Order: sequence, then C-alpha cells, then structure tokens
Amino acid sequence: MNKRKLFAFSTAALMALTITSCGSSSDDELNSKVSDNSGGSKIIEMWSRGNETDTHAPSLIQALKDFGEEKGVEVKYQFIPHDDAPTKWNAAFASSTAPDVMDIGISHMIERINLKHIVPLNEYVETWEGKDDIYPAMLDLGSYKDDVYAIAHFPDPQIFAYRKDKFEEAGLDPESPPENWEQMLEYAEKLTERDDSGKVTFAGYAMPTQGARFVANIMIRQNGSLFADEENNQPTMVTPEATETFEYMNELYQYTTVFDNGKTDTHPLINNSGAMGYIPNGVLSNYLKNNPDMADKFGFASNVPGKESAAWCGVWFYTMTSQADDPDLAWDLIVHLTSTEVLETRVEEAGLPATFESVSKDFIEKDPAINTAIMDAVSVGAGNPKVSWSNLYEQELDAALESLFYGEKTAEEALTEAQNNLLKEID
Repeated sequence: MNKRKLFAFSTAALMALTITSCGSSSDDELNSKVSDNSGGSKIIEMWSRGNETDTHAPSLIQALKDFGEEKGVEVKYQFIPHDDAPTKWNAAFASSTAPDVMDIGISHMIERINLKHIVPLNEYVETWEGKDDIYPAMLDLGSYKDDVYAIAHFPDPQIFAYRKDKFEEAGLDPESPPENWEQMLEYAEKLTERDDSGKVTFAGYAMPTQGARFVANIMIRQNGSLFADEENNQPTMVTPEATETFEYMNELYQYTTVFDNGKTDTHPLINNSGAMGYIPNGVLSNYLKNNPDMADKFGFASNVPGKESAAWCGVWFYTMTSQADDPDLAWDLIVHLTSTEVLETRVEEAGLPATFESVSKDFIEKDPAINTAIMDAVSVGAGNPKVSWSNLYEQELDAALESLFYGEKTAEEALTEAQNNLLKEID
C-alpha cells in the first residue's frame, strides 16, 4: 500500500513515463494500437468508459502505470464517454484496432459475446487466486452459460433505504426495516400521507412510474423467478410468478408519488417526499454526503426479501478482447487491476465498493451503516436476464409496468402484451 500512498503525480509527468494516454487524441490516433515504440518494449492497450475526471480514474491510471513498470511494458489507455463507447468499440473491431483489455457494463456483455468481441477466460479463471475472493454472485454476472467472459470489479447496487424518523412518527420501530413483502405493504400504508382529495402527498413506498424495470427485476427474483429463460434465450413474461410480482408492485404503487427512476434527483427519498424504497447507492451516498444532518434519519438494508433475497446490481467488468496481441499479458493486466492492493487503493481514495470480499472490510469501515447494506446487496446482486435482446426487454418491461400503473391493463394483460411483442422481434 505504501507506493499507492505516494500518489501525487501530474498527467503530464505520467504521460512521459510508461503509460501513454490517448484520451485527447484524434480518431486516427485513438485507433492506432501500435505507435512509435523506439524502446522496443511490448505494448498493451486498455480502454475504460468515463473520463479522467471520474473519481475512480486517478487510482486506475496509477495502477496502469505500476503494471507497466512491473512488467517492463508500455501501457496505453483511453477513456471513452459512456454514450460513445459502443460506437467506438464497433469501429475499432471492424478496423482490427481494438484494445487488448476493455471495461464494459453489464448491459453490454451479451452483445459483445455474440459479436465475438470478448473471449472466454475459463482457462485463466481456473487457476486464478481471485476466484475464491470474488463474490460468487459477481462471478456469475460475468458468466454466460458455461463460460466466464468478464471479471466484475465495480458494483453499483440499488439498496433499500427508509426514513427512521417517519417510521417513528408512524409507530414503527425505526431500527427495523420490513422483513418481507407482506410487512412492506403494511408499512407503506401506515407511512403514506394524503390530502383531503385522497392524493398521495408523502409516499409510504417510492415506486417509480417510469423506469420501474429496476424494481421489477429485483422483485421477480425475490419471487423466485425471472422474466426470461436464459438457457433458451426466450421471454417468460406470462407465468404465475410474473403475474404475482406485477400485482404486488401495483399494490405498492397506490402508496407512491409520481417520479421517474431515470431522474435520480426526483427520487422521493432525497426530496423529503417518501419514506422507503430502492435507490442507487451512489445517489443516496452523495445525498447524505451533501446533507450530513440527514444521516441519522436514514436506515438501510440490502433488500426486502420475498421468497428469496435479491438486489439489483449494475456492474463494471474487465474483459479480454478477441484482438488481444498477447492474451497472457492481457490476463495479467486484469489480475493486476482486480488485485486487493489496487482495489483497496480505490476504496481509500475514491470510496467506491469492489466485488471482492477481501476489500469489503475497508469499504464497510468507511461508513458502516450504509456500506454494510451495499456489500450485502452485492452478495445477492443480479441484473437483467442474460439474453441477446436485453435492450428490447427493458423497453417492454417499462411499457408493461406503465400500462399497469395507469390502469390501462391488468397485470396479466400487460405481461401478455410484452411477451407477444418480444416474440415478434426475436423470432
């Protein structure tokens, strides 16, 4: 850890050393994998989404520099804005100028597998020491069928949060979140406030009107099922478990105010207009950081289980591309970037969680109340079903929930329409 703490360096000085940043180059330069290398050392290239001002960027750049020095290689890196990443990737693979290692999100994985842009890592994972340290749920998220394609390094779960002060006002135990679905519905009713016309003015449960797929993905797993058959790549929207999940969500919806889950600044939990619900951990953590007087008023849990425990968890992965010049070196870089030392530095400097148990203790110690819930959510975290039509799935799931919440369709009708629409597009 000592050399990590000697962190002060300028980007200009760094670029003069082992790492070469391509972040501000022209497109031709960005797509040039091998540049002038008069020193004759081997080159390895890594692309990450985001930019150099992101909180995780300084520790990543330092880790890349350290790897280059340790291996005696030149490490080139590039940060790509999230919205531009798929286009950049496609252009690079088409022109055979893709990097050796790249960071992708959970929503990208199946498409990159189908395009053969990333390769299985099984032969490396079998002897990888980190295999016993990474949370099993996170290793599973990077797997498809019988192959491991991606190593999760940064989880971004939604956690269950509630207002302790509002619990106390409603006669509920402020130290005890609901233990199951039935209790959560009971609490939601007690916590809801309405005006004389019956309109909800304070949400007992924050159920998004738009973007509710995140809650649905959590709750269908908590109900012991999925909206898709991953093995056969087919939708399974019309099942008793799916109908039961939709009907339960619709019951909770009567205790909410209107908000869009995609617009996090409108979330009732951070607008003093809601008592409990799921919220991205980063959104809530930043809110509490900026509003320290509210910290004691919140309680946290990883999730409120139904038949099972489950939490929504977005994930960032490191992957090896099919155009890696030296697969062994590319794997060594992934191992380095997910090492305890590198991730502990990221926890220390950026306060971000990791997907490895050895690092979770340091993260939890930073803020035990909320970070314990975050890591518990990581341990049971899951995402969208692993299907090739993931984007279409999200659209249909959101549309089905909106038609349910607005009373246009019953749960069964909304799910049937979604099932039929998906089948038309993917058959």
